[in-house]
Amino acid sequence: MIKRVLVPLDPSPFTQTAIDLACALAGAHDAEITGLVVLDIPGIEKSIGPVPIGGMHFAEHLEKTKVKEANQRIRNLLESFAAKCDRAGLAHVEAQRQGEPSKRIIDESMFYDLVVMGLRTFFHFETQENPGNSLEEVLDHTVTPICGVPEKMSLPSLPEEKLRCLLAFDGSLPAARALQRFAQLAVPSLTEATVLISHDDKDAASYYLDGAEDYLRRRSFKAVEKRWTPKKIEEVMDEEYLDWAHLIFVGASSTKGLLEFMMGSLTRHLVETARKPVIIC
Repeated sequence: MIKRVLVPLDPSPFTQTAIDLACALAGAHDAEITGLVVLDIPGIEKSIGPVPIGGMHFAEHLEKTKVKEANQRIRNLLESFAAKCDRAGLAHVEAQRQGEPSKRIIDESMFYDLVVMGLRTFFHFETQENPGNSLEEVLDHTVTPICGVPEKMSLPSLPEEKLRCLLAFDGSLPAARALQRFAQLAVPSLTEATVLISHDDKDAASYYLDGAEDYLRRRSFKAVEKRWTPKKIEEVMDEEYLDWAHLIFVGASSTKGLLEFMMGSLTRHLVETARKPVIIC
């Protein structure tokens, strides 16, 4: 069960899709959504650069102009977010902070059950047009599950259709966290799950699959399918499951500030291809 969902906002199509998914998840759980925009003051100051002698007045004017323009875009983002939530009949909060976007998102995320954000992020919209590395920075420091969302996606018509979820599971601790987070985030009556494992040893794979199935069935998940493959999990994912799944759950660990993903390169593959929403635990 989730009660609070955080959606960091930027002026990109990825964010609009993130809001749509957050609304669907919040609606299923009767949860509240917070739309957060961070005014990147450090980035604005850095973009102005060194101030030459006699140029202080011009630099101050330029900074004020950039801040004013950014505040207008922030108001537009928050108004658009609120309008979507109102149309969906969901409780929502609009929040604005100042500082380095990734750090502020990390600070806020500890008070939420789930963070929904784009697989490409544009939180430095005041100073740059290209996507930044905020997703990786947030993943590297938060304990809250992150749902990375592609630019476009399709959602089922709940409750008439089931939400199809794929769990990439290999018996590791990060994968176990993803399994447990799935059980907390998904609504059993609205969900169809497939547990997929890539393993050289079929008997070992069966042990993990049977354990995962038992864990889910004891939590009222009835539509659970198990799948073992000796092939690379990325290949099977691309060939058979990316078109099928609405959501993919994976586990990841982080070392010395650089994301080192479990289950081979699966998580990074899913982030880089950006075809389906990925919940990373």
